[in-house]
Amino acid sequence: MRNIILLILLLFLTSGCSMSEGKKVEHLDDILSTVFTYELNQIEPEHGREVNEWLTKARQSGEVGQYFIHSFNNDTDEYMYTYVYEKGYSDYEVSFVYNPNDLQNKGSIHVTGLKNNSINDSFVKIKSINDLSIRFIMSNDTIEEKLKD
Repeated sequence: MRNIILLILLLFLTSGCSMSEGKKVEHLDDILSTVFTYELNQIEPEHGREVNEWLTKARQSGEVGQYFIHSFNNDTDEYMYTYVYEKGYSDYEVSFVYNPNDLQNKGSIHVTGLKNNSINDSFVKIKSINDLSIRFIMSNDTIEEKLKD
């Protein structure tokens, strides 16, 4: 697993070597923003009622550290929206991990709760391309912690 993540990071760092450092980062940000974006505590207007009901139920049930996921996707839509709530957490790390050797999945969206705060907990909205080969991984470990393994 560590070798795969290192390979991904190496591919991202070496892409566009002829560009200046600032342009490489902007170019990578542009590419990744077409694959996925995320926002803390934001709800798409058309999802409002359903997400608020889901979030109320999630906050009332489960235990601290438990993940709750609610997705909206339609086969004809360009994007899929996934809302992730980890009970008792107020911030999240959201990362896209790509493995060119995995023929079944084009990538993974890795989500980790960062700040334990049961009084002011939050959720994250993830907008991703509508591609069923992208999977979601809910983890207790950040990407940095996984690289140490």
